[in-house]
Amino acid sequence: MLSLSLAAAIVLDLILGDPQWRFHPVRLIGHLAQRLEPICRALPLSQPSQGGVFLFLVLVSSLLPAWLFIKLLDLIRLGWLAEALVIYFCLGGKSLAQEVSQVLKLLRGHDADGAREKLKNLVSRNVDHMDEGYLTRSALETLAENFSDALVATLFYAALGGGLLAWFHRVVNTLDAMVGYKDDRYHRFGTASAKLDDILNILPSRLSALIVAASGHILGKDFLSTWAAVKEDAPKDESPNSGWPMSAFAHALGVTLGGPTLYGDQWVQCPTMGSGPTPTVDHLQGALSLYWVSYMLSAIGALVIGGLMSL
Repeated sequence: MLSLSLAAAIVLDLILGDPQWRFHPVRLIGHLAQRLEPICRALPLSQPSQGGVFLFLVLVSSLLPAWLFIKLLDLIRLGWLAEALVIYFCLGGKSLAQEVSQVLKLLRGHDADGAREKLKNLVSRNVDHMDEGYLTRSALETLAENFSDALVATLFYAALGGGLLAWFHRVVNTLDAMVGYKDDRYHRFGTASAKLDDILNILPSRLSALIVAASGHILGKDFLSTWAAVKEDAPKDESPNSGWPMSAFAHALGVTLGGPTLYGDQWVQCPTMGSGPTPTVDHLQGALSLYWVSYMLSAIGALVIGGLMSL
């Protein structure tokens, strides 16, 4: 039944995208985390320990309702549907592509202001007053990074352990996005969430790079040369995972990603990935094509693994 749940979740994502509901489960995690953070910070513990308690409480509070939901529907033989819905709410595949497509449309129309506003919902970097080249690179980089986090990792864990394991990853990934920063406020408190997210994404990030390289081969780029370049570039990133999908997209498209990036009011020199030109809007269009082929390969792979796990 796992492959049925996976297939249903993928179809829902492709048809509906990520629903923008006020009570979307991922948004509820965010609200819960905001409520629990000050409570945990008031505990007589070190900041890393406070962050560990915070992570534990959010995980338990998020996983228990999901487990009950699946078990209750399983009583009426609809456990597969419950699993499908949980996996669906973890996926963000179609919506990510739609958001980037809207940025592309604005950039093609030379509406840099509109592209900046749209990108603010997608990236943590500062895009105010940036030119079209910087905006294009930012859109392509967030497409690459989130391909691993929002799509491959969800399908990977869903195929291995169903909706509950996929939901576990989504909760941790959401907390990392909220508290996994290296600034004065979170660099110690968010350690537990950031470290667990790093661990959970070790395999999916590398798998995503393989999938992108394979998709690039389908679209005319040699797989072996792309993969060899990815293995050389990916470790440049200080994150153990982010460099893999980023370098895969860069080499499959023949562009250079990374470089000077503005976070808040501070410029950070990110490692460069790839050896081609700075991406243009045409490259961003190519990235979306690469993304959709990669989505299809990811879906097929997840269904195969899910089927094997059900035997």
